[in-house]
Amino acid sequence: MSRFIFGIIIAEVEGMNLGLLARLAFGYLMLTVTANAQTTLESLTRNNTAACPAEGALPSHCKQTFAGQSDPRPLVATPLFDAPAGNVSDEDPHIYLKDGEATKIFASVMTAFCTEGTLESCHNNVRTGYNSDDDATVAAQVEDMKRRHIDGAILVWAGNGTSQDETTLKFQQYLSANDCKAGQACDHSYLIMYDGAAMDWNVSSSGIPGTTSIGCGDRIGVAYEDCVIEHIRNDMCYLNGMHWGSNAYLKVNGRPVVQIFPNEGVIAPEGPAPSWTDVWVHVADWNRNLPQNCGKPPFNIDHGIPLIIFEDSVGFRHAASSGAYYWIKVDGTDPAHSQFLFDLSSPSSSETLQQFYENGRKFPDRETWGAAFKGFNSSRSAWGANRILDQACGQLWVASLSSSNLFATSGLNFLQIITWNDYNEGTEIESGIDNCYTVRAEIQNKQLTWKLESSNRLANLMTVSSIEIYDSSDGKNLTLLDKVKPATTGTWSLAGLRSGSHTIYVRMVGKNSILNRISPGVSFHN
Repeated sequence: MSRFIFGIIIAEVEGMNLGLLARLAFGYLMLTVTANAQTTLESLTRNNTAACPAEGALPSHCKQTFAGQSDPRPLVATPLFDAPAGNVSDEDPHIYLKDGEATKIFASVMTAFCTEGTLESCHNNVRTGYNSDDDATVAAQVEDMKRRHIDGAILVWAGNGTSQDETTLKFQQYLSANDCKAGQACDHSYLIMYDGAAMDWNVSSSGIPGTTSIGCGDRIGVAYEDCVIEHIRNDMCYLNGMHWGSNAYLKVNGRPVVQIFPNEGVIAPEGPAPSWTDVWVHVADWNRNLPQNCGKPPFNIDHGIPLIIFEDSVGFRHAASSGAYYWIKVDGTDPAHSQFLFDLSSPSSSETLQQFYENGRKFPDRETWGAAFKGFNSSRSAWGANRILDQACGQLWVASLSSSNLFATSGLNFLQIITWNDYNEGTEIESGIDNCYTVRAEIQNKQLTWKLESSNRLANLMTVSSIEIYDSSDGKNLTLLDKVKPATTGTWSLAGLRSGSHTIYVRMVGKNSILNRISPGVSFHN
């Protein structure tokens, strides 16, 4: 293999060295210990995610187990690309970012998973074990995101009357009931990613003149453009009436934010009509006066002119654009050439994350949505199988979270996690990210020795936050003895413990969303 670059992990970044990268990514965080802090072994090892477990009792929102997903191809660097659900780190990811307290972190949520039937997949989606449009699933996902200090959800949306809208309304209802006070004082919020593919679907009609709810997929040329314009108008009126008035919906300066996930085929992307440029000019004109154009309650209330955020750097130049977000796209399928990174992207990607940030600096009047992702693997997907961007045992996730510190001129207003739960393309962080370490501990002559043992050459301490040492008298209730900086090996004197029998545990605490690991208990008598 030639020079592989794992994002900015071992990258040759102009003017930077690895030590500086590490400081930019994580700072010098002080490790503090609450004396005699009490916990239980169960709380440190149980599944604390919204993902369904691989075995054992199922939480209320899970109908089936989820065993994780692996790619068996012999050259894949990190075969376990979706780990079985486990105990994940809830360390605050804002601390990795420049001016992180000012950055809102949102996670992209797929909204159409199901459990019906007996086929390997459900409606062409991987079986996650839960139904997206279930109140209990929504509650579990929101609470898990909040534990991980994620500020909100970006919900993939396909139109009025779809299961995706049903899921989105359940998010709205849960947030309004549990996380919102007066005005927009919400601890957690949501926004919609409008799925362009839905323009080809029949959806429910708003009944407003100048709109249509029919799918446009059977048309071409001018007829296609006219249909798409009226279809988007229908959806914009519905969103204005049913979503943008919610206190839980994300607004910037009183204007609701909506992302566009493109489906820009059939007609030209730019140029004179019929083109997507012309489509968005017409949509922008419609959006400037939704109360009048939508015409009837609840669609005609003034909730502000929407801020439309388009995909990738081309989105900055798009007609009607208020900004752009980065999205991971991988085309390569050969692990020997496609799975490793060049400047935080795959060689088969059309644009790297670094290039996106550099292009964003050219449009200071528009919003740049940063990105973080663990990797990509579509070997279980019903479409585009075997595309791959290896996660390098969690290194890509940690590096991408902090990459904006190198390429953005100032702190970001928004950062987008790609994704919370896309199990189809192996980008999900919901079940936790395996950093390929386990923990072993042994005791000799009152000296505890511990070691992080790696199952993969890509395991790296950059994914580890700290090492914790616990004492227990019964193997169930634990007392925190110390918390030390990450290292692959270490020692700790047990001479100062009280007389009697002890069981000692050593726990590796990962960076945000990395799976925590704990050693088997080791007996000690002082």
